[in-house]
Amino acid sequence: MKGKRRKHRKYRHNIRYVEFILLLLAILFFSCQWGTNKEENYLYLNGRVEGDQYDVAAKYSGKVKTVFHDEGDNVKAGEVLTTLSSKEVRAELKSALARYRSLIATVKAKEKEVAILQKKLLASKEKLKEAEKTTSLAVKMAQDKRRAAFESLKMAEAGLKEAVATYEKAKKDFERFSTLYRRRVISESKFDAVKLEFARAKALLDRAKAEMKIAKANLEAAEKEISIAVAKRLEVSSLKKEIEALRETIKAKEEEVNTLKEQVKSAEGVVEKIKAILSELEIKSPISGTIAERLVEPGEVIAAGQKLFTIYNLDNLYFEGYIPENKLGLIRIGQKGYITVDAYPGKRFPVKVTFISSRAEFTPKDVQTKEERVKEVFRVKLKLLENPKHVLKPGMPADCFIPLEKLP
Repeated sequence: MKGKRRKHRKYRHNIRYVEFILLLLAILFFSCQWGTNKEENYLYLNGRVEGDQYDVAAKYSGKVKTVFHDEGDNVKAGEVLTTLSSKEVRAELKSALARYRSLIATVKAKEKEVAILQKKLLASKEKLKEAEKTTSLAVKMAQDKRRAAFESLKMAEAGLKEAVATYEKAKKDFERFSTLYRRRVISESKFDAVKLEFARAKALLDRAKAEMKIAKANLEAAEKEISIAVAKRLEVSSLKKEIEALRETIKAKEEEVNTLKEQVKSAEGVVEKIKAILSELEIKSPISGTIAERLVEPGEVIAAGQKLFTIYNLDNLYFEGYIPENKLGLIRIGQKGYITVDAYPGKRFPVKVTFISSRAEFTPKDVQTKEERVKEVFRVKLKLLENPKHVLKPGMPADCFIPLEKLP
């Protein structure tokens, strides 16, 4: 009974062993069959995951003050990565701002001076206009008065001359008739007539003298008015010179203001330049991406143009590989496929063909091709359509599979 049981157990064991062998053979058969289909239905490429590299460098030399990010950190475009010491630059900015503000104040003061001078010039012009008008009229009136006074004086002189002659004759007659009257040669009535004529001649002489005095006074007054008018004319001339001097002064002041404004522009440019330098001392990320390499430490003195960080945009990666010349007709722009990487077995990452080189090149040393006879290949790029959680990184070896299709 026991022997039968042992035989039965051995029989069952043998059956299981045969079943296991058959299962292994089936798995091996189907795996080989799948591999054959893969080779037949897909275009296979070997290559690497690549990305556009952004090297962040310092524009100016300086001492590193603070480093805000490390390798592997995700950063956004414009985010500050590190800052350089800026004490000297800030001191220069303070000095430049002081000069700029001082020049602005000086310009305003000079412009105020110009405004005051222009106001004074306008008032002087109005004064000149009025003075020219009144002076011309005064000179004309004074000249007319002098002409009239001169004519009156000539008439007074003629009247005085005639009155003197009349007086002299009447005086002689009076003296002569006085003697005759005392001798009783002439009558009293005759003497009275001569006496009356003498008195009339004396009165005419006195009036002629008075008129002569008045005529002289009028002429003197007219001469004074002419002198005053001439003085006003000189005042007008002086006012013209004053206006011309004001114009020259204003012109010089305006040129000074323009020169100062140029200096303001220059000073403003210096300020903006220093501000630009100050902003450049904040080293910012040019893109949104992941820091792949950090080459700087706090306290380190760096040179202008020195590389500080390397950043990749992990949302904009691509697969780069090479295709043999005899298979170039199996691929086209826009064709989709997928890549696999050793780090994530069984995971497929979709890609799309975005670039096919138009030039053939010799097979690179780091690219293995199955056809040893193929010596020339074409470089191709396939954009990664997704990179979940940024698991793919530049430099990772990858295998690419592109479904074959009939091309026109």
